Amino acid sequence: MEFLSFFERLNREGIKLVLKGDLLSVKSNTNIDPTVFLEIKNNKELIIQYLKKYKDEDTSEELLKKITPYNRDSFTKIPLSFSQERLWFLDQLSGSAEYNMPIALRLDGALNISILEESLQTIVSRHEVLRTNLLSEDGIGYQEVMSAQNWFLEQEEVLDEELLESHLKTYLNIPFNLSKDYKIRARLYTLGYEKYVLACVFHHIASDGWSEGILMNEFTELYTALQSCRVPNLPKLNLQYVDYAIWQRKYLEGSVLENQLSYWKAKLSGVSTLSLPMDHARPSVQSNAGATISLELDKKISTSLSSICQEEGVTLFMLLLSAFKILLSRYSGQDDICVGTPIANRTQSDLEGIIGFFVNSLALRSDLSGDQSFKDLISRVKQTTLEGYDHQLVPFEKVVDRIAITRDMSMTPLFQVMFDFKNNTKNSSKKEESLEGIVISDYEFDMVTAQFDLILSASENNNDVLLEINYCTALFDKATIDRMLLHYQELLVSIADNI
Repeated sequence: MEFLSFFERLNREGIKLVLKGDLLSVKSNTNIDPTVFLEIKNNKELIIQYLKKYKDEDTSEELLKKITPYNRDSFTKIPLSFSQERLWFLDQLSGSAEYNMPIALRLDGALNISILEESLQTIVSRHEVLRTNLLSEDGIGYQEVMSAQNWFLEQEEVLDEELLESHLKTYLNIPFNLSKDYKIRARLYTLGYEKYVLACVFHHIASDGWSEGILMNEFTELYTALQSCRVPNLPKLNLQYVDYAIWQRKYLEGSVLENQLSYWKAKLSGVSTLSLPMDHARPSVQSNAGATISLELDKKISTSLSSICQEEGVTLFMLLLSAFKILLSRYSGQDDICVGTPIANRTQSDLEGIIGFFVNSLALRSDLSGDQSFKDLISRVKQTTLEGYDHQLVPFEKVVDRIAITRDMSMTPLFQVMFDFKNNTKNSSKKEESLEGIVISDYEFDMVTAQFDLILSASENNNDVLLEINYCTALFDKATIDRMLLHYQELLVSIADNI
């Protein structure tokens, strides 16, 4: 749970949490959405811990210093955010096609292509980050917003659907020119008989997983409104991504930055490189060639794991991460296990409706030495995770600069493996939608890039859990990853049966 954005959301909905001793009460002048109430109930112990730690209102105010629109006359060159700066540097160094973020949707029905294009053009116009060029002067990057006027929907006819996959694969992996391209492109494939596939590709430098949900929500509202000749009901954007970038540069300095960095330095100094057994020698320069495999957990296992979470006062994220760390320890023979995880990092309510690159990475390190039980481990992982959330404001790039004194071009710094958890009941583009006369569903495609050695993703939807491993094909064969995923499943079964 990301507490800062969580409390901001409760405040926006007029909900107040009051802690007296160990008793948590909920106050509101209106009826509380049942899903919000359930979220509070399921995370009660974590909320109590957090409130006990941050009773001092001044601390909360310091962490939540408000972002305001910048004076556009006061900047000749708008700086990049720290995360943008890292991706821009990587792109300058060796390209960044592995940071393409593709979405492919099947559209079946009487599609109005001109309304489709207008809907997407409106989104590009609303969100400046999608029409921003990344330029440089004297080796320093800056951004320059351009007009949405020249953005257009590409179209291609593919009457033989068997050829579509190869066309799509090529399109989704075309590199962006960050200095002149719009940061989203889209192509509509016409298959005939009122069947279409829409491919959209963000560059990560202007987007993240949360942004994909914004895209889908705005697209469905815009298309429906334009089709019905009514005014779209979209939230006013009080901020743009450049406001966040400028705020971040000004706010994350001095004592605020130093306090957060001190925590990460103490936590991560001397962290071990994870040495998993590999099928191929690691290239001298990190490869971005990748593939993905998946496996769905039996519902009985998922239900048992959810019950354990309630009993132990932890989230499913914490349980699955703990099990993953055990797996990595057994595979590597190491006790010092550091795994990265993404965090949305939208710590203020005005950021929740903006497309942009807000996501941050947390490096969660655990000591698996000694004869500790799974309950002991999950308790430690819980504590580490909560501490990480409390120090999420510092950009991962700054953590790397402080801790990784030397850089190895063959691997990512601080951690080589990621764990990503998604709850697909909210903010997810991975769901079936319907517009008037059109059914929208996911078009499945293979990921052929990898940013890390491994990324284990777990998606929960109505107590169903889907596991996916994206892996670097220059390091591992598919058979090895198949076994690893099965071993992880066996580990979860053992946990469900014996806790």
